[in-house]
Amino acid sequence: MQETVRIHRVAIADDSPAFLAAAASHVAGLPGFTLAGTANSAGDALALVQAATPDVLLLDLGLAPNRALDLVRRVKATPGAPAVVALALFHTPEAVAAAKRAGADALVGKESFVAGLRQALANIFPARA
Repeated sequence: MQETVRIHRVAIADDSPAFLAAAASHVAGLPGFTLAGTANSAGDALALVQAATPDVLLLDLGLAPNRALDLVRRVKATPGAPAVVALALFHTPEAVAAAKRAGADALVGKESFVAGLRQALANIFPARA
């Protein structure tokens, strides 16, 4: 009997076109994951979560300055909410604590995106590790 491998859907919300393109390309190449869509504004991020029903949302905390953590809360309050990996310029203890308080499942610093995302996805989807 062959085991079916579930493909996890990843959405990305970031206001930097260069980072969004690089992150989308990286996610599209990850085994067991597929790109569910991208957004470049807070409103588009919420619409994407509702329309694409991703398993995980990579959410740039710079997307909604002064309201980023509220955006995390709003995403987590949606029906069938995805896991949220908050993205910040740098992975600091303060940023991790604030993101966790808001309901994020993980925080990844953009300075170490590839390694940080690998670890975050392994923690969120342990069967894949």
